[in-house]
Amino acid sequence: MKVRTEARREAILEVASEVFLELGFERASIAEIVRRIGGSKSTIYGYYPSKEALFQAVTLAAGERHIRTAFDELAAHDIRSGIHGVLGSFCNKLVQFLCSPQMQATHRMVLAEAGHSNMGELFYEAGPGRGACELAEFFSAAMENGHLRKADPLVAALQLFSLLNAEIQLRWYYRAPPPLTEQEMQGVAERALATFSRAYGVPLATPDGEMAEPVDTPCTP
Repeated sequence: MKVRTEARREAILEVASEVFLELGFERASIAEIVRRIGGSKSTIYGYYPSKEALFQAVTLAAGERHIRTAFDELAAHDIRSGIHGVLGSFCNKLVQFLCSPQMQATHRMVLAEAGHSNMGELFYEAGPGRGACELAEFFSAAMENGHLRKADPLVAALQLFSLLNAEIQLRWYYRAPPPLTEQEMQGVAERALATFSRAYGVPLATPDGEMAEPVDTPCTP
């Protein structure tokens, strides 16, 4: 019974995600989700008491599928051994997540609806806000162990997120930007982390001990 229940929950989230991305938060309805998945409204409400709660669950599920492991690696990391490697890996994975077609469509939808409803707040609380708090916990430990200069760890987390978004966000304004290659996404992550490192005192060294030089990028999407 539990397996069927979880399978049904996942099916609801998958269909709801499609409906939200296709119609936007305001136009999307529980009735439309039910029409596509079958059953009744009471089935949906048995899992989620409102459309807002369902949207938050959809946002959280997307993060759990695609970026949860990156945050788990931070939480499990032995901070005493340094942060260079694990933070670099985290940035690479986060850039790949942010560059995915699903996240690009989600951000566009949220920005379009944020001025008309509390959708932006719901999205932030379930996604970026939650991630910032988790990254801040990691930075707090790193600061206590001398791997980062001491500052407000939440501000540091928000600033790293902003740096990682700096070369990605402009792509949201183009109708169909070409996908970035693995090398290009790695370059985005490296440049963001290099800038962050200069601000917070985290020298990023190559295996031979030399300072890594970020790769230049053209100012196009």
